Amino acid sequence: MSLRDQLLKAGLADKKKAGKLARDEKKARKQAQGHKEKKKVVEAREQAARDAAADAAADARRDAARARREAQDARDRVRTVQNLLRDYRLRLRPGNHRFFFRSPDGRLALRLDLSPSVAFDLRAGRLAIGWHGDPAEPDIVVVPRDTAERVARLEPARLLFFNQTPPDPDDPAERLLGDE
Repeated sequence: MSLRDQLLKAGLADKKKAGKLARDEKKARKQAQGHKEKKKVVEAREQAARDAAADAAADARRDAARARREAQDARDRVRTVQNLLRDYRLRLRPGNHRFFFRSPDGRLALRLDLSPSVAFDLRAGRLAIGWHGDPAEPDIVVVPRDTAERVARLEPARLLFFNQTPPDPDDPAERLLGDE
């Protein structure tokens, strides 16, 4: 027994009101059906959502691949710089001329005891000072200008001293040091 029949039997509603209620319900159902989207529209929307998800997944894969390539390039750059500094380092004998430069972290001034000619070549830009190895205990090396230029292009932080603008040749202090 339906709710309508129960209300009619209990006398809470008459037949006229029950009919009107049934017509209103039917009218509401018809209107709701009229607002339904057509199947093609629904399918098109679902297809667009699938396409957007596929595009987002492809973008994510491209971004991940780019990040992997950049990380690999960074590792290759570090390895290349390490090899350059290790392979092209100059073997120097200690001298009596003190040459000061900054530490890799920039907090300290370090000193190398060099011959006057090597110190002059450093100031003149023909040599450079760099570091390789562990940053906590770096290995300080002196390298030629062409190696320093390659290192400067790849990882400039590895160079501790590289004078790219040589001193004025008319400076008497430089001439005297260079003549020794």
